[in-house]
Amino acid sequence: MSKSNPLERAFKLVDIVASAGREISLIEVVQTSGLPQSSTFRLLSNLVESGMVSFDAGNKTYTAGPRAVRLSLFISGQASLKEALAPTLKTLASRTKETCFFVAATETGNRLLDFALPNSGTSIFIHPGFEFPAHATAAGKVNHAFSSDAVLDLPENLQLPKYQPRTVTDKQELREMFREIRADGFAENESELDDDVYSICVPVFYRNSLAGALGIVGPSSRMLTNSDRSAELISTLKDAAAEVSTLVSSPKPGLSSEQTIQK
Repeated sequence: MSKSNPLERAFKLVDIVASAGREISLIEVVQTSGLPQSSTFRLLSNLVESGMVSFDAGNKTYTAGPRAVRLSLFISGQASLKEALAPTLKTLASRTKETCFFVAATETGNRLLDFALPNSGTSIFIHPGFEFPAHATAAGKVNHAFSSDAVLDLPENLQLPKYQPRTVTDKQELREMFREIRADGFAENESELDDDVYSICVPVFYRNSLAGALGIVGPSSRMLTNSDRSAELISTLKDAAAEVSTLVSSPKPGLSSEQTIQK
């Protein structure tokens, strides 16, 4: 293995860890790679941070990481949207220290596809829930606003419960809200379904069709500390959504619509 090519050394370490088929220790990786222990540890730490390798702090061992698993699934043509999302959700949760989630836009309504909790930080996290009303949740708003132009015209018989004082139920106000969401590329929910809960979501597209909403949720009192915090979360989510859209939009053998966006 060339000592002048750090990328080749990193790939070699991924090969060693992934091909072991079990948990493998640092010493085993050092012995197999022939690299100095300090260099091996540094490279493995970088690979853990990128998601290519996972580290079990309790056992002090390494295994293939979620990103490496996702890559192998894509190559074999067995990837699903949920499998493609997993590393992104874990990375987002780690960066934001809040619960990150994805709500699929399906023909039968909004469905929580997956979520991830941060591995460190505060001990109080909020589950994204299972119901996503279009007028009272960030995910519901995104999926409603981006599904088609027609959805801006709300049915007259549509029931809009007033869950909280901040819940918007006026249909004309909601139409304007949906137009703003489409223009801005994100939606927020501040204590509209549950008290002291704030969430923010952005759309994820699959071959130019809406796949669903990628979001972050947490206590309003913690997440809305300042306007810069909200702007940072929006930017982070949009970058992550663009990455996921790119990953799932390329045709892959064996990847059915049922596996992807459940439409």
